[in-house]
Amino acid sequence: MKKFLALMLTMIIIIVVLTSCSSESTNDGRTVIRIAYLPITHAMPVFVANDLVNDDDNFTVELIRYGTWPELMDALNSGHVDGASVLVQLAMASNERGIDIRAMALGHRDGNIIAVANYIDTVEDLRGRTIAIPSSLSTHNILLNRLLLDNGMSVDDVEVILLAPTEMVSALASGSISAYVVAEPFGARAVTTGVGKSFAESHEIWEDSVCCAFVFSYNFIENNREVAIEFMRKYHAAGDLLEENINPISDHIREIASRHLIIDDETLDISMQWISFNSLDIREQEYRELYDYWLLFDLPQAPPQFDDFVLNLYSLDPIH
Repeated sequence: MKKFLALMLTMIIIIVVLTSCSSESTNDGRTVIRIAYLPITHAMPVFVANDLVNDDDNFTVELIRYGTWPELMDALNSGHVDGASVLVQLAMASNERGIDIRAMALGHRDGNIIAVANYIDTVEDLRGRTIAIPSSLSTHNILLNRLLLDNGMSVDDVEVILLAPTEMVSALASGSISAYVVAEPFGARAVTTGVGKSFAESHEIWEDSVCCAFVFSYNFIENNREVAIEFMRKYHAAGDLLEENINPISDHIREIASRHLIIDDETLDISMQWISFNSLDIREQEYRELYDYWLLFDLPQAPPQFDDFVLNLYSLDPIH
């Protein structure tokens, strides 16, 4: 009886895992791609790619909104979603732990700022102050380290805390922190609300910095190769469309943003001015810079090698 129960339990676990990792289909046979995101402007290519899907495609997209990076990563790591727009370092850490997640494209280029209180005028003014980042595994952490290093300081000269992005503007307003580095539009909100200002843009600290990425589980790619290729074609088309329509922001792009973000026009305008969506392929040289910074600033966990983590569209589709 014990052996029988153990066998049944094993079978149930296998069924649950296979079910959670298998793709769903609509009534008309179209594959459903479940994509996780946080409501940030860095995820705009996902929103626009979804808008480009039509009835003639052999797939449809289900966008699933999460409130925090840990919640999103739990869904991604457990196979409850097929892909995600995510901080690239979080996906890299999961890949290194044996969860086969592959980075397919960047989410954006540059587009982060160091937001500071209005009384901060120099890097030296940050000495002894409290600075918030969303995760130790983030480009925001690297940008902060690099800013301090370039000015003869280090994180030992400040107090770095982890804080949810949604809490950063109010924390800056209350004086509990003096600066933060985080995904957009939270930097722009410091500016539009008047509680802070942009101290430095990411391209001034690390040009073409790698921050967010779009990732798929490798299981999804293996079982839905053509669907993955078709979606990534739309994703790159979305990047091109964004790049062509954000200066100024077209009404169409503004309408797409309004469906997924709670954001006023002024904040969206400022936020998008800082972000580039040009050429979202992940280049090996850029990844090597990220890898080297990861080791230099001693981020948690070892990063994976490029070939073990990055799978650009042209790797799947030579015509791209």
